[in-house]
Amino acid sequence: MDQTALFTLTYGVFILGAANNGAKNACIINTCVQQTAEPARVSVTVLKSNLTHYMVDASKKFSVSVLGKHASLETVAHFGLQSGRKVDKLENFEHHIDTLGTPVIEKDSLATFSCKVAEQVDLGTHTLFIGEVVEATKLVEGEPMTYAYYRDLKAGKVQPIGMEERKPSESAQVQYECAVCHYLYDGEVPFEELPDTYVCPICGKPKSVFFKA
Repeated sequence: MDQTALFTLTYGVFILGAANNGAKNACIINTCVQQTAEPARVSVTVLKSNLTHYMVDASKKFSVSVLGKHASLETVAHFGLQSGRKVDKLENFEHHIDTLGTPVIEKDSLATFSCKVAEQVDLGTHTLFIGEVVEATKLVEGEPMTYAYYRDLKAGKVQPIGMEERKPSESAQVQYECAVCHYLYDGEVPFEELPDTYVCPICGKPKSVFFKA
């Protein structure tokens, strides 16, 4: 088998957060994939030897922060190059606790997800956790960091991308997008004021599947 063929596959850079019995931790992973839109589910693949893996396996919940290209190498190194068994990675790093009691990292992130484990698959050295998304937040606009981009950034082949780290202005017009067909609502009536009987004009899905774009 030609192992170099695997190098053509694309990966992202994400921070996986977890908590169990009062302890909390986070680590870098490179695999987070949307599996379904309704219900919204994502999967993450985690090395079994990681402390974060143990916490997700025990608590059946996790958070995912999608790092953007503006993320610093220091953030990636902080969560990826040291073990939570030796140092409290969250002690002096800004984070908040979500509705599931799991730590969430917003710094250098484009979006965050909070998930309950619905299924898991033993992959030998890793576990595939499939999580039902119970909370999702879009933080800023930008391009997600890929693992290939991270390697180039670390090697000095590309220059860091600057970004004003702020949430979208509340005065900006909020758009709603269908999670199934990605139709953007553009009607004159504010989306919040539409009746619950409203359905997507493209795929016919109910108002409940729309999210803030």
